[in-house]
Amino acid sequence: MTSYSCAYESQNREKLESSFEDNFGFKPPESVKKIKLKNRGYFDFQVHYMSFTYDSIVLEKIIAHDQPLNVAESNDVKFETIIEELEKDENPPSWLDLPNKNVDRIYYKNDFLDHTFSEYYLWTNRETEMTYLYVHFFD
Repeated sequence: MTSYSCAYESQNREKLESSFEDNFGFKPPESVKKIKLKNRGYFDFQVHYMSFTYDSIVLEKIIAHDQPLNVAESNDVKFETIIEELEKDENPPSWLDLPNKNVDRIYYKNDFLDHTFSEYYLWTNRETEMTYLYVHFFD
């Protein structure tokens, strides 16, 4: 039995900017110094990971673009539930920092894509000054 899987990770700034724009609807400004991307898929299952340099104006634009979003604050049960979900991912990129004590809130939404299941998580780590996006969906 053969299985189909693929993973893609880029270092090419032009491709990374294009992926950023595909995700958020605008090109990253110069303040976004670093962008990292990894896409992974198996059959009808896809995971997209992205991290980029934190910029408060950029984050506000993303939040406005990606509405409706819910917010899980660090002292919420939902915050812990999201971390547990993210920890189940067996193959995250090495640069993905899961939410921890340096994360105040996670923006999230579920079932927002035209797929059987989809989830979206966005958070910023105050210490590393990086913002992370995790999108997972399947049919």
